[in-house]
Amino acid sequence: MGGYGSDYSYSTSDAVVKKTARQYNVDQGREYSQTTAVMPPPRGRVLVTKAKLPVVVSIDVTGSMRELPALIFEKLCILYNEAVYFLPDELKNSFEISFVAMGDAYSDKHPLQVTDFDKGRNLDQNIRSLYAEGGGGGQYRESYELVAYFYSACCEMPNAMKTVRPLFFFIGDEGYYSKVNRFLIRELIGNEPTTDLIALDVFEELKKRFDVYMLRVPYKAMGEVDKEIHASWEEALGKDRVIVMQTPRRVVDIILGLIAASVERFDAYKERIEVRQTPEQVDQVFSSLDGLRLRERAYVYKLQALKCPSCGASIQEMPSPDHPVKCQYCQVLLVRM
Repeated sequence: MGGYGSDYSYSTSDAVVKKTARQYNVDQGREYSQTTAVMPPPRGRVLVTKAKLPVVVSIDVTGSMRELPALIFEKLCILYNEAVYFLPDELKNSFEISFVAMGDAYSDKHPLQVTDFDKGRNLDQNIRSLYAEGGGGGQYRESYELVAYFYSACCEMPNAMKTVRPLFFFIGDEGYYSKVNRFLIRELIGNEPTTDLIALDVFEELKKRFDVYMLRVPYKAMGEVDKEIHASWEEALGKDRVIVMQTPRRVVDIILGLIAASVERFDAYKERIEVRQTPEQVDQVFSSLDGLRLRERAYVYKLQALKCPSCGASIQEMPSPDHPVKCQYCQVLLVRM
């Protein structure tokens, strides 16, 4: 595994910071190109990471996403180094990412491609190993729920912090199937459930392990369909976890903002992006993040029955006015009034 920072400049000068992602990747030999080899499905695999902050980025690579997967893959090449810029020291060497290229398991040949957790320059090769098949079944659903099952059942994170939960980002434009097909689980993952699984239940299991976000590319010409897709994701993840990306080119900056908020370093991220991007680009990012409960803010609630008023989880310790308590499930900071 590679380290961080040895091949990357953290200079705040315009000449360095304001490079486009494409130009930075070209300069560093990191430009994404479509692979000719195809990664097999993760049958029998269990992903293990010893990182304190594991992150998963799952990209819909079906045809409805058009040219976006290649664009997103290219921009993901800078995700790790930009995140390390503002991470606390204890996480700089304990931050790893797993990437997924996801399709439709009912119609595609390669619907589930999963990379190991890794860091540094190794991530560049992991990204290049993913094949954007460009398939899909044309029914406004892809196999997001199958990805959720894999990471809820076949992923071990023994060192993950309790105060900063692992993060999971879906990137796509469509909905999920209502059930996780047991035969697809056997074929692609190797586990053997006796019945199909309810997708909403699987997402709940994933949410027990990760803070999960859906970064949505909207169907611009399909208003009602788009509303239905959005509502289904809100049902699965919660309203504040579904983000519509009006400008998908800003996807990495949106992910970085959410990572920064989770480690309470949003101010450092904001300072960085305001130097690195134009005012218009900064507005595009912040408009996508607007209204979300960024965790560097302290939320004040009236507490009842030792339950989190945000997510309903049990609170093990009663906060006081001078001793806030963070909910271990949703990470909201609670202050007793």
